[in-house]
Amino acid sequence: MSASLPPLYTNEVSPELLRALDKPSFSEQQLAGFNEQALAVVNQQQAYAAAHPPIAIFRVATKGSQTRNGGVIQHATAPLEFTLANGQQVRAAQKGDYVVYADGTRVQIATASGEGNCHVALVGSYLGKGDVIINTPQSACLFIAREGVPMAEDFLPDILG
Repeated sequence: MSASLPPLYTNEVSPELLRALDKPSFSEQQLAGFNEQALAVVNQQQAYAAAHPPIAIFRVATKGSQTRNGGVIQHATAPLEFTLANGQQVRAAQKGDYVVYADGTRVQIATASGEGNCHVALVGSYLGKGDVIINTPQSACLFIAREGVPMAEDFLPDILG
């Protein structure tokens, strides 16, 4: 019996989900047990999040991600791996990996998260021939764009540049 197909995720999010990204990680009881330095770090992170709320997300593309024109990432080479809800293991894709189309055509991923992020491919990464990655089977790993905080210059340059 074959494993069920995993759901596919896009970068579209509700305002509620964006707000939930900054939900405090620790309860008041947990915070009460922190030392002064740890509490200062938590407070600093909360102040940063309040000053720069999330405005968008960019999910990491993996094996199984699809493109607008019907391509699929069939082999991904980044060292980052994920276990999907159905138990399947998939590797993250990166700039330079290929998308394969039904006719066997292969097109390289041309834009990604940038050098500072190991050129990991994202939902929104462009390929040659004008195609773009539109979804991913993993939901756990994403980049967050924040109000007033510029993304790196080489982060999806064809989209945000």
